[in-house]
Amino acid sequence: MASIIVKGTKYDLRFDLYALEQIEEEFGGVKQMYESLRGAEGKSLTKAMSTIFRILANSARDYAGLTANVTGDEVRHEPVGKLTAAVHAAIEEGMKSETTGGNEADDQVHDEYLEEIEKNV
Repeated sequence: MASIIVKGTKYDLRFDLYALEQIEEEFGGVKQMYESLRGAEGKSLTKAMSTIFRILANSARDYAGLTANVTGDEVRHEPVGKLTAAVHAAIEEGMKSETTGGNEADDQVHDEYLEEIEKNV
């Protein structure tokens, strides 16, 4: 599982269906999430980053049976590159774990999705 340490506290980050549902509610979808990270349509980059962190951290907490109480404010003073790398790692890891069944069609979708992620991050 991807993680990031913020002020001495380790936050696991998980990209799964729970996180995807939250991303769709907040941004409209993964593509729109990445557009927000590029500042498209006047969206706040800082708000997008803290929201994505909140979603992925709370997904990991929910998966572990913990209270999903991460607010996103925890990363307010973190370097953008550090946070971006952790988010990218969580999404890439989540996509890989979803397509490990050896299904060629799934592998193609996975590869195309990762190409889109790498192009946008």
